[in-house]
Amino acid sequence: MPFGRMFWASMLGAAMMNNRLLRLCGVVLLGLALAPGLASARQDRDKTSCVKGETNEERIAACSRIIDRGERESRDERSAAYVNRAYAYNNQQQYDLAIHDLDDAITLNPRNSHAFNNRAWAFKEKGDYDRAVRDYGEALRVEPKNNIARVNLAEAYRDKGDYDQAIRICEDALQQEPTNAYVFSVRARAYVGKGDRDRAVRDFDEAIRINPKNADFFTGRGDLFRERGDNDRAIRDYDEAVRVNPKNWYANYGRGLSDYDTGQTDRALHHLDEALRINPRAALVLNTRGFINRMRDNLDPALQDLNEALRINPQFAVALANRGDVWRRKGDVGRALTDLNEALRIDPSITPAYVTRGLVLEKTGDTDRARADYQTALSRTTGKFTTSKAALDTARERLAALGSTPPAASTPSNPPAQTAAVQPSAPVTSAIPAVAMTDERGPRVALVIGNGAYTNVTALTNPPNDARDMSNTLRDLGFKVIEGYNLDSTKMRGKIEEFGAAMPGAGVTLFYYAGHGMQVAGKNYLIPVDARLEHPSSLGLEAIEVSTVISDMETEKRINLVFLDACRDNPLSRSLARSMGTSRSASVGQGLAQLNAGIGTLITFATSPDTVALDGAGRNSPFTTALLKHIRTPGLEVRTMLTRVRADVIKATNEQQVPWDHSSLTGEFYFKPNS
Repeated sequence: MPFGRMFWASMLGAAMMNNRLLRLCGVVLLGLALAPGLASARQDRDKTSCVKGETNEERIAACSRIIDRGERESRDERSAAYVNRAYAYNNQQQYDLAIHDLDDAITLNPRNSHAFNNRAWAFKEKGDYDRAVRDYGEALRVEPKNNIARVNLAEAYRDKGDYDQAIRICEDALQQEPTNAYVFSVRARAYVGKGDRDRAVRDFDEAIRINPKNADFFTGRGDLFRERGDNDRAIRDYDEAVRVNPKNWYANYGRGLSDYDTGQTDRALHHLDEALRINPRAALVLNTRGFINRMRDNLDPALQDLNEALRINPQFAVALANRGDVWRRKGDVGRALTDLNEALRIDPSITPAYVTRGLVLEKTGDTDRARADYQTALSRTTGKFTTSKAALDTARERLAALGSTPPAASTPSNPPAQTAAVQPSAPVTSAIPAVAMTDERGPRVALVIGNGAYTNVTALTNPPNDARDMSNTLRDLGFKVIEGYNLDSTKMRGKIEEFGAAMPGAGVTLFYYAGHGMQVAGKNYLIPVDARLEHPSSLGLEAIEVSTVISDMETEKRINLVFLDACRDNPLSRSLARSMGTSRSASVGQGLAQLNAGIGTLITFATSPDTVALDGAGRNSPFTTALLKHIRTPGLEVRTMLTRVRADVIKATNEQQVPWDHSSLTGEFYFKPNS
């Protein structure tokens, strides 16, 4: 049988999760009113804007002015201002900033139930469900009639997988508000988690009866109908959701899935296009459109969509698996294995991915591991993926061709979220067990900078250590290393010029930086040790824009590697923000802003864009510790290496820090090829 039968789209669980987030953000966060006083008209305007500002930036600026007035405002007023500023930070997904503000709000007023509620929301969005549950419980202890906190508590239990507790709490909430449509929708989703689709549909029916103007209730019920195979009723619900709210991207997405299920591929693509027109950052939709294009053998458009989905959400396991299959069909077994290994590391429940990886392994001649992957797929429950059946048929056929007896299939009627019945085979790290091939055609040149001895803010201990250890390692790996430690602005620019002069003819250029960095208006800057950044005009004079270094590296066709361990908490960012005034201070973000790699370039951050990395308690930062551990491994392709680095950092930081990378490499690169 041809291998062209296989792949999948994401299904109900992930779809409903994304839809839930859209609903909750505008419902559960609570702002607090501030009492006008005898102060100036400007102060009264600040209090109004802090509560009702039209934009998050307006709220943040107004609340900040109230907070900055200190004890001239009462403790309750300042507590309320912290809550309202945190509300805006939560809306911007800046959860750490929100939590910091809400800590201050609770210190000023320990009976501020809104502060506990909103801090719980931030913890929940960070995935810390236990702390979310504790804070929602505290909000209810302080204010037993706070039904919003009660419903949020139910949602937190649902996200933890405690569906019975979520249902009980929803029933308590309905005792207080028997006509609250939203509570019925929350309970419906808890019933979905339990597998009781009939009761879930009845709860959505009731939510729609109470409030027929909420598009999300229709999409929730439509998802259930589509899962049952009742696409006619699903399409009616999705269409009604669009009628109620024409800007509801998810309704168009659901309609596209139903069209695809009924064989109307062109109409499906039309609705997915519309969903992306409304929300270009909907990774769920990009993945599905990429999947459909893959099924049509339109591999380049499929790859473009899947790359974008993963740029938006690098941890999107199904998109990684889909892209792995695209690479397989394009004949790039190395990239296929990299993506499939990572997909199964993130989510071992993607049954078809084992089969795809088995097909790739057969192409490399590794029939033992291919056989193990086929057996693993057949020993698992099938999961909710569009092509699970076809994938399992392929696994049986390939095992027969390899002379193996397929294991008995596991086919429960309503499989729960499950782990593997058989342990998956070990991740494969080398596509071909011979000498690793690479695209490099010339010498290796590196610039390594470590700045820690800052004169105007607290010094950082580790960056010079990180840079020295990287310099020594890179020399051992054949790089000419230009290095600098604790550089002021003049010396740092001099090292960059020296790097530029050494680039012509290089086959590989590498830039490693450890120290303070910051983002302003979407641009990333590296900070010399003598920077003050007291005025907006000093940014261009005292700091160095990252893109200028990368632009030099990309002037020739070669392999370019950028490693930035520069996302540490930076006091200079805050001082610059204050100097820029309230209207422009929001352009100064935490961490570094996302960078897109040019052709032939790979860019790696120590942590995700817009978040802060840890300096580390030992000699090196968590990121550089992991990088040094894996960079010398023979035959380890750089993208697979970064997968291992990411896993080590996540473990070492208790999931507080997740390294991020963006690659436009057109071939493979090995720091240390097999001998």
